[in-house]
Amino acid sequence: MKVAPRQLETFLRQPPSEINAVLLHGNDFGLISERAKQLAKHYAQDLDDVFAVTRLDGDSIAGEPGLIADSAAAIAMFGATRLVLVKGRGTDLLDACKLALANDLTGSFIIVEASDTTTKHAIVKLFDTAKNAASIGCYADSDGDIAALVREIMQKDNINLDPETIKLIVSKLGSDRIASRGEIEKLALYAGAGGSLTMDDVALALGDSASLAVTDIAISAANGATPQLKRDLAKAWTEDLSAIMVLRGCQGYFRQLEMAGYACATGKSASEAVRGIRPPVHFKLQDIMARQLRNWRAHNSADAVNKLQDAELTIKSGGVDERVICAQSLLGLCLRAIALSRSA
Repeated sequence: MKVAPRQLETFLRQPPSEINAVLLHGNDFGLISERAKQLAKHYAQDLDDVFAVTRLDGDSIAGEPGLIADSAAAIAMFGATRLVLVKGRGTDLLDACKLALANDLTGSFIIVEASDTTTKHAIVKLFDTAKNAASIGCYADSDGDIAALVREIMQKDNINLDPETIKLIVSKLGSDRIASRGEIEKLALYAGAGGSLTMDDVALALGDSASLAVTDIAISAANGATPQLKRDLAKAWTEDLSAIMVLRGCQGYFRQLEMAGYACATGKSASEAVRGIRPPVHFKLQDIMARQLRNWRAHNSADAVNKLQDAELTIKSGGVDERVICAQSLLGLCLRAIALSRSA
């Protein structure tokens, strides 16, 4: 049988009694490994118990195609289910799996982790059509999958977090299940059982600190917040960020303001303009940028980008203190923001 996504949770929680073998295939090896362990725990408490668990790989099976069937037929100690764990390339495992599935597998359970397969591979079709076996596709996680994983892990320790914080966690993670689980478990450990997580906690724990620091600098400059800009720059220098990196990050921020400014000129509201920026602006920044558009019209933002580029060129010409040039340029934008606010 082919396990459909809507059936997967139920299947993993309690595999049907008529199923004695499962093929896990796809391009997310972390997810394959996780689901294999989840299934295996139904049949063996200790996966290192050699009296109940047999581990096989593609190299050993290639020269002895009856090995999976023979291992499944072996009687486990103390009346336990004989668990056979198999890993290898789908092509190398095909003949051995055909032999195994043709046998009576009562009293055993086979879990196959296959690499180098597609949904059209012969080994996948074998498990799809067998009455005593099932196939499960394991592909890169979607945002919904990651969000579900966050909720699953946090609920175990009764950790409180709101939907917006979950969205932020998802935005910081990739599509590999094992990597995502590791990062989410770190967050759970950080919060502690019965604790909570805020967006600031997540940004601190998962965010790129350099990127976050540059964004803070750009926000302070665009807001005309001179004291905060000085503190943000001091933090950047403490973290040994380069002035070129700071200037380029700020250029990117003001380019986004410029794009949104042009959208406002066509009649869109500030919020609509910011939401329409591509690539999308993180939701945490949307309200901030919408407020800044009251002062930073498209031509003002374009001028800011030009001044930041001039500062970068000055630094690249050599013979100057790059941090001083960077700070002077950003202070100039900060003062411009104050002036624009007064004239609005």
